[in-house]
Amino acid sequence: MDFGHSAVEQTFADEVRAFLRAHPPDTFPPDGTDAGYGSGAHSRPFTAALGERGWLSLTWPREHGGQERPMGFQLVLLEELAMAGAPFGPLAGCLQVAESIIRHGSATASTRSRGLSMLMVDNRLPGLELRPIRSLTGQVYHYEVFMDAVRVPREWVLGKPGEGFGQLLHGLDTDRFWGRFYKAPFLRRILGLLVEYVRAEKPDDAVARHRLAHAAIEIAALRALFHRAAWLIEQGLPATGPVSAAKVMADELGQRVLSLGMELLGPYGVLRAGSRWARLRGEIEHQYQTSWGHALAGGTSEIQRTTIAVRALGLPAEPRGRG
Repeated sequence: MDFGHSAVEQTFADEVRAFLRAHPPDTFPPDGTDAGYGSGAHSRPFTAALGERGWLSLTWPREHGGQERPMGFQLVLLEELAMAGAPFGPLAGCLQVAESIIRHGSATASTRSRGLSMLMVDNRLPGLELRPIRSLTGQVYHYEVFMDAVRVPREWVLGKPGEGFGQLLHGLDTDRFWGRFYKAPFLRRILGLLVEYVRAEKPDDAVARHRLAHAAIEIAALRALFHRAAWLIEQGLPATGPVSAAKVMADELGQRVLSLGMELLGPYGVLRAGSRWARLRGEIEHQYQTSWGHALAGGTSEIQRTTIAVRALGLPAEPRGRG
């Protein structure tokens, strides 16, 4: 089976690479920090540059200003950006929100009713407060949201009133997909750094070579999992199990690869970016620390395994304990 790009997708990949060569990612100022998921820091100027090329609306319907290209083009874009270490930050989440608005923003949207409604909430509304949560790295990636007597306009209901829970379940599946899809190309980039380090510093270390080769195999398998899930999503088929499986593998493989990196770097592994003694610009230390929160964010690995068992394999749910 050929997991490569089609001819038109390869042409687009070449176009993205040419753009990245002409506009090196590290020349764009960051507006946010790198949370370690593989999408780099957030840079508004870089996102704007993508938008100028129409790359933020590749798959949108033409009536919404899009190009109506197949989903594969969006996957190509994210893979190329991740492999280049580009600062596209929350772009995938923005694309997911846009997809939800297009899908559910009209009166014809139809989802399973659970009696709850979904609202779009502007974080600039009076009474809404964002409180930063500082991570192990000393940086801020996440926020607590507090609402005190916040009033949301009625016209900001997303989809049909009373059908928000069904929309939420669909959103969780796509959130876990888009929030981790670029982990495989990101890990390929990290693996490349480690390979170059071992080639230069430990050329005779057979164990290191074998462990890096094993990591390469797992990263290739992870990419295949995500592309299978992408095909299911594009075809409108159930993808809950495959998406959860891919998320678990992405989070846990990321921890293993970065732990391997810390071992290979030895005492240099704990040095942060900016230290004159740091190896590989201190990136392994940063990505290693961020990786431990990934198995919690977007649904813990335990929740994902339960989801796979119950929703994908049809196994009975675990009995609830009595209070």
